[in-house]
Amino acid sequence: MQKILTKSDYRQLRLISLLFFKNEYVSKKEAANYLEISELTLNKDITGINNFFSEETLEIQTYKAKWIFLSRDNKTNFSLITATMIYNSQAYRIALSTLNEDKETPTSFANKEYISKSLIYNKLEELDNLLAENRLILNKTPIEILGNELSIRFFYFHIFDRSNPRSGWLFKEIPREQIYTYIYKMEKFLGVRLSPIAKNDYAIAIGIHLKRIQTNHPLDLTEKQLIYWQQIIHFFEIEKMDFTDLESLLSQKITLNERSIIYLSLFLVSFTYSKTESLNRILNYYKTFRPMRYKAAEELVGLSNVDEKDSKFVTANLLSFFGKYTLVGKTAYILEIEEYENKNKINQIDEQKIEKKLLEVSTYSKDLEFIRENMKAILPYVHELLNISSLLSQQHEKLHLKVISKHGYMWEELLRYQIRQNFSEEYLVFSNNNNVLDDIDCDLIITDFPISEKTSVEILTWNSPPTNLDFEMLRNFIK
Repeated sequence: MQKILTKSDYRQLRLISLLFFKNEYVSKKEAANYLEISELTLNKDITGINNFFSEETLEIQTYKAKWIFLSRDNKTNFSLITATMIYNSQAYRIALSTLNEDKETPTSFANKEYISKSLIYNKLEELDNLLAENRLILNKTPIEILGNELSIRFFYFHIFDRSNPRSGWLFKEIPREQIYTYIYKMEKFLGVRLSPIAKNDYAIAIGIHLKRIQTNHPLDLTEKQLIYWQQIIHFFEIEKMDFTDLESLLSQKITLNERSIIYLSLFLVSFTYSKTESLNRILNYYKTFRPMRYKAAEELVGLSNVDEKDSKFVTANLLSFFGKYTLVGKTAYILEIEEYENKNKINQIDEQKIEKKLLEVSTYSKDLEFIRENMKAILPYVHELLNISSLLSQQHEKLHLKVISKHGYMWEELLRYQIRQNFSEEYLVFSNNNNVLDDIDCDLIITDFPISEKTSVEILTWNSPPTNLDFEMLRNFIK
């Protein structure tokens, strides 16, 4: 992040982070010591932050000249703050200029930005160092990013995704709605579901691919990547996917390699599997073609002690995350920023334990060597994923109830209401209310009418309204 923002902007972001996650009054002395600056510089930073952000959005308030506190509206979180600062950085505008192929020179860009040439050369040097960490080069006359095309596209996604939503939709000649039409068809084809946020993230990735195709920057795949591509194409039947909505934006057919990278970019965002067969399919792919990667993911997930039902989802999630390193190979910490003083992080599994296991599995095969080289980026993600899954697995210790009434929805609601009146949520949770019994996702069914159909879980047949004996039956079951 230091190489994206100016030194002072990065320091101000750290100050905001300190106040944001402490969410309490902090002495100016403590804040200045934390940032290793004088209180005079701190006061200038506070003024700069308050001038940059409107009072309605965010403001650092001073109390009795010695204490500071961050106030914000209910729509401003730390991600939006970071996105706003990235969007207003010169590095962001340089990257956007190269994507649009403006062919700027340092002189023309300095004139456009109303800054000195020495300042723009300093920023170009910082950006060049950042790109070098990601095996890319910044040419300065004209200003353009050079290197492996796949790595260039990933860099663009990384910076433009993190400047969103402040940046808005960047591809004026590529309607986002038409990309959404493709995404809808893709969800149906693959049996996955994307949230509105994930749809937007995936649309940004697709927009970058289409933009690079339009400006004649084809993929230059290595022999190893080509083998991987062929496996993906065959196993997931990419030839059958409908790309006509995207092709109409280009007025040309999209090559199979480009279709593959558009498909694989799905794994840059978060999604859920809407069908069990879709989940099993991705796991079977790794079992068949990348067995050591599958073994490594299973062992890592084993640290979280999730139950068998959830382990598949967590394993698939982890494998999807690892998948992007097959595309890019190395990704430095481009835009990540530690959320300073964030005490809300879940830490049920020690980070060192996860790091030790990551180092161990990285030796299993060449297919896992990327872990060591990318440990700085991989460890925080895996630590958070496994800790979240561990926390959620504890919820499954509760009794999962499904309520079914002969008389329909209102009577089911009545039974749930009366159960809540007698039993704490600490002990039970209600499963989804579909009445399909061949895909049971609960520990117990409560019904007000005898069910003759055989099920894999126990059934308590209650009265409606329930009697004291009915409640006693449930208490005994919980015990």
